[in-house]
Amino acid sequence: MYAAGVKSRPTTDRKSAAMSPRVARRRERMRASLLAAGARQFASRGIGPVSVEELIAEADVSRATFYGFFSSKYSLLEGILKPIFDTATRAIRELSARPPGEVVDGLVDVYLSLWEAHREGLLLIPLVDPETFRHFGPQHRALQSALLDLLLGLERADLLRNGSAQYSLKVIARTAVQLLRVYDGHPAAAALFRDALRGLLLRAH
Repeated sequence: MYAAGVKSRPTTDRKSAAMSPRVARRRERMRASLLAAGARQFASRGIGPVSVEELIAEADVSRATFYGFFSSKYSLLEGILKPIFDTATRAIRELSARPPGEVVDGLVDVYLSLWEAHREGLLLIPLVDPETFRHFGPQHRALQSALLDLLLGLERADLLRNGSAQYSLKVIARTAVQLLRVYDGHPAAAALFRDALRGLLLRAH
């Protein structure tokens, strides 16, 4: 503790205050670097084989910096996946205001946006083991609920190819990311993905 009556020098206070936004930006860059390194490593190799040492080497940060942000590699995994679930759920909820005939195109746009921003994160979701995945249970259930509500509207409008919101939810869960992966790098990837998902979900008229 500082002795009573000893005052900090104003110049030091001003310097610290001026530096704090720069320090905050630097910390955010280091955190973002760790998240990006984790997403790449986990998506390409799985979660189990990747060590903290490999993560800090790729992100070019110290061990102390890593543990200043995350308690373990699983904590880092949460930092990667939870924003994806939250972003997807919020965007899908917003689609409920659209007419039923525009919903699937909106859903395609949501997936394309997620692929653009969180490619590795989407790819690693199927690699997460059930024990680890339970940490994302609330976010996953919220996403499924948002999707199901959207699909129920299409079911009531008799627009679904298979006639069932539940089956259409399974179709999306098992094919959407895989289709994005298949068409990744193709010059017409977005259009091909849109046509494929529309064909899987919508009744031909």
